[in-house]
Amino acid sequence: MAKHSRRKPVTVWRGPERRYDLITEGTLAIIFVAVLCIVLAILLGSPDAGLTYPGAPKSAAGDAFSARYWVQNDASDFATTVVSELEATSTTAGYGPPFNNTSGASQEVAGIKPAQIAADIFGLTLPINTAKDFVLQPVSELASPGSPAVALALRSYQAAGGNLAAGASADSVASQTQQDWLNAYSKALGDNSAKVTPTSISVAPGNYGPVPIIVTAELNLANTGALDGYFSSDATQVSTDRTKATMFFSDGTLWGNVASAQGVAGDQWGVMNEVWNFPGQVWLWLYAGMYQPPILASNNANLDLDVGLLMIGFGFLLPMFAPWIPGINRIPDWIPFYKVIYKRWYAKHPLPPKGGKPAHASSGPSTET
Repeated sequence: MAKHSRRKPVTVWRGPERRYDLITEGTLAIIFVAVLCIVLAILLGSPDAGLTYPGAPKSAAGDAFSARYWVQNDASDFATTVVSELEATSTTAGYGPPFNNTSGASQEVAGIKPAQIAADIFGLTLPINTAKDFVLQPVSELASPGSPAVALALRSYQAAGGNLAAGASADSVASQTQQDWLNAYSKALGDNSAKVTPTSISVAPGNYGPVPIIVTAELNLANTGALDGYFSSDATQVSTDRTKATMFFSDGTLWGNVASAQGVAGDQWGVMNEVWNFPGQVWLWLYAGMYQPPILASNNANLDLDVGLLMIGFGFLLPMFAPWIPGINRIPDWIPFYKVIYKRWYAKHPLPPKGGKPAHASSGPSTET
């Protein structure tokens, strides 16, 4: 039986040597990367501006989107979104796990619904009831204590039924009576005769129940900045969790319009871009890039799940197992970029022809036993 050779650690190097100044090389690398970043930032950087939006007043660089900005620039969109949250017809309300138990909302691949499976095992990790969390709770805590009319409207609305449990299915959040009020009020808001300002709403008379009082109360909370304070408050002293506020904002139209005006919408590479004096998150290019191909993104109800699975495949499994995947492991032979990196070495030590013997003997110690 043939005896296997075994590598031994090299204790003394007897091969060729050359000077290498690590400090110089590191300094040059830092300077080169710094200059490259500055040049690319000038050529490809996003605008250094505030909340740029056609028709909206200029805002200072660094200003963040807020409920106050929203209601002062598009009060009608704000009011319409509040109604959709009460009616549970918004994107958040119909998303499914991990936010709510809306039936049939989970994204799937090959008939498998990972989010629903996770919810069945662990429950909802971020349960949200859009009617309660985005509208009724803040109005109850901030507006009703100082307004008997708002307090009465809340009691009347909740007495009409509806499911305010955390994570309730979208089709159970509003009762039939509440849906009738909300549908009628939504149509009234969309009518040309409707007038919505940051402090008031005027629509044609109709059977809206207590809905107008509740929506107007939330409108006023947003205009004073109290609603932003509510969304940023927490049991801890300092809170940086803006998840619910972001989800509420994204259910409206203005949020997307502002993102598009800044060049950071999803079809503009979203998180790959950045405004103000900060670099973009270049390490997210693979994740953002997968949302761009029309073959994947066009009318795809399972887009988030598909991108997540592709990230696992291309971002984790492929790099890990590339040396053992036929075809993938031959890419260095097809695209011999390594020869450019080691061109000095190969200039002195040419590669042997295929099937031939090396053109030179190893200058290091033997590794055979």
